[in-house]
Amino acid sequence: MATRILYVHGIEAIGGAERDLIALLKTLDRHKWEPHVVCPGTGPFREQLHATAVPTHALSFPPWRKPLAWFQRRSAIGRLETLVNQLDPAMIHVNDIWWVPHTVRAIASRMSNPVPIVAHVRQEIEPAKVRRYELDRVDAVIAISRQIEQSLIAGGVSAKKVRTLYSGIDLSERQSTHDDRAIHQKIGLPNGAVLLGTVANLFPRKGYEVMLRALPAIVRAVPTVHYVIVGSDDHGYADRLKRLAHELKMIDRVHIVGFQDPVQPFLSALDLYVHPALMEGFGIAVVEAMAMGKAVVATTTGGLPEVVAQGETGLLVPPGDVESLAATVVSLLEDRTRREQMGLCGKARAQERFSLDASVRHMEQLYGEVLGAQKGRE
Repeated sequence: MATRILYVHGIEAIGGAERDLIALLKTLDRHKWEPHVVCPGTGPFREQLHATAVPTHALSFPPWRKPLAWFQRRSAIGRLETLVNQLDPAMIHVNDIWWVPHTVRAIASRMSNPVPIVAHVRQEIEPAKVRRYELDRVDAVIAISRQIEQSLIAGGVSAKKVRTLYSGIDLSERQSTHDDRAIHQKIGLPNGAVLLGTVANLFPRKGYEVMLRALPAIVRAVPTVHYVIVGSDDHGYADRLKRLAHELKMIDRVHIVGFQDPVQPFLSALDLYVHPALMEGFGIAVVEAMAMGKAVVATTTGGLPEVVAQGETGLLVPPGDVESLAATVVSLLEDRTRREQMGLCGKARAQERFSLDASVRHMEQLYGEVLGAQKGRE
């Protein structure tokens, strides 16, 4: 009989964390594991879960630290407690830090029948936030980079409880050829355009404003450059980016195309992938770009130096440094041979280190260890 796991996730839109969880759920051995997901009742994330035949349970999670959301939080915790009692999962996997306190409280009454919690940490975290989100109270914590693992231990999580598991991607989906010209036409690019791009939901911490401010210098050096942004925008940030592009007289060079599934055709059409993040736990989109054979310019923040091999698969610049970003992008655009060599090395690195099969195998191993430890306590 398959072991039931309840996954907790509170965001409707699809970004890196959501794509990673969907890929995991698609690949888990359903003979061994029976996944259920509690998540908001609408949106593309829930739709994709349904397409994968994963049962979902509708619940919205108010922010943990906003005082005005106290009553909504209490209600959500009560509803989650009821759901846990109904489903009686063997384990709960919380897909990001934001919903750990809700989950800890929802199972607090199950003293005679405790259920272990695995918490996923998917972004850079300051040690002070570790106890704020009660990560020291769960049974196991998954860090998506060594840098995050160190912060968790510094914040008070026992080193025995922390495991770094890199996110993986399905490399089999990347073997087909893509029509780059069709993507150029879809975006509305002129003939001969050189295309830069970033795949990430539209948030300030993704560094989009830094990239836009670097664009004028890049265009001066390489006049045919255009820049495409691929990702969901739930907070009107795209309008802010468009205003900035207009102020910089770059509005005709910037193309915001929203969420795209699949994203591989857009990555294939790029001449260079740029990831200008100010904060980034891991950077699954960078792995996606490398798997498509693209050289990468990224920042030195978070887990990105663990993904990009400096000087081999791409180049790293300090986060927020407009001049360094512009100069580094230009250096690779002007050296096609080096760019292509980095792309080949990046593809090999993605296959060696970041395959979905390896990631899921390590996750299932961790699940087994957590459940084994729970049985040992009974």
